[in-house]
Amino acid sequence: MKTSQRAAATAVLLAIGALAPISCLAQGNGNGNGNSGSSASTIPATPVGVLSAYPTIVQTGTKPTLTWDILHPSNVSNVVVINPPGTLIPNQPIYVSVQPVGTGPTNCTPGQTTVTYPAEARISVNGGSYKQLFYGTQGSVTPQYSLYIKKHKANDIIDFGGRYVLNGNWTPFFTTRSSNMQVISLVRGSVPPTNLPLSTSSRLASYLKPYLDATGKINIGPMSVLVLMELSETDRSQPCFDYQDMVLLVTFSTKHPNNGHGNNLDGVDSSNPGQGHGGPNGQIDPSGGYDDEIR
Repeated sequence: MKTSQRAAATAVLLAIGALAPISCLAQGNGNGNGNSGSSASTIPATPVGVLSAYPTIVQTGTKPTLTWDILHPSNVSNVVVINPPGTLIPNQPIYVSVQPVGTGPTNCTPGQTTVTYPAEARISVNGGSYKQLFYGTQGSVTPQYSLYIKKHKANDIIDFGGRYVLNGNWTPFFTTRSSNMQVISLVRGSVPPTNLPLSTSSRLASYLKPYLDATGKINIGPMSVLVLMELSETDRSQPCFDYQDMVLLVTFSTKHPNNGHGNNLDGVDSSNPGQGHGGPNGQIDPSGGYDDEIR
């Protein structure tokens, strides 16, 4: 007598228990909701795995051979050191991708109309010059695409910075190297160090809301870091000091993520770093057309 393939499959499912198939891992924006459509880290927050049986049709009284593979959880702290307020230093070779979350420097002068200004985000590696990742307003943000994808070596020093345009001129440039806490890097479970609870503030931007849970803690994937920039206010006691002027999601992965359209050798995507140029300095990607999306 033989059991049916369906019965064998049922037995396998019972043996699996709580294991979830690796193929079902969500690909999302790093906060676990899978909304962005871009590649996130494939390292899960909880153990997941697959289980197979051979043969799938077995004789009564015989036992199939079971094969399983389990992927255990990891955490960004296992692969990168964060030097306050926000410098990132991976401790092993790893891919780094940067996605835009949102931008919105505003005029916070009492009695004046709120105006949003164009801003830029830049990246520096190993103390080198800062290269432009993004320039524009919120309308230019496409969070489903990465601005930067590159494999970094162990002990590479990665910094971010930002500024915006006011009356045709650049405002001061703040970075993760500065001790003034204008640009910070936070991991899952951290609380943005604002004067007022950001999650309940009327000033909370719609683009940042999905990255905060109900208690105001950072809600991102376990292999991601959220870079928050305050570019328009330097007085930490003011409600305008809210770390929403530029927000980037940085994700670490052992496999090459794909952002859906070409990335250049220098890590900058010529098709969407503020359209490859922008701002008073007119920065242009030096290697436009040179594709590095090679596994």
